[in-house]
Amino acid sequence: MCRLEVFGDWYRGCGHFVKAYYSGEKTDCYLGTCRSSENHIHRALECPCPKHDPVDERRIINMFQTTCDDCKGVAYPPRR
Repeated sequence: MCRLEVFGDWYRGCGHFVKAYYSGEKTDCYLGTCRSSENHIHRALECPCPKHDPVDERRIINMFQTTCDDCKGVAYPPRR
């Protein structure tokens, strides 16, 4: 599965990663059955390969000891 590099902030209080931006860097998996790979074996638009979205490869810009904005005011924030 291919990977896309994403930068963001890590909140240790709730364990959430909040995405800031994608860098545009892609790590190719080189599988012939992956639609995102350069080695994809089918060139037709109607390809029988299953569609898999690239996985985010997280890069931490800032690490905060508090909870993220979505979890502020929640007694027990969900873990992501």
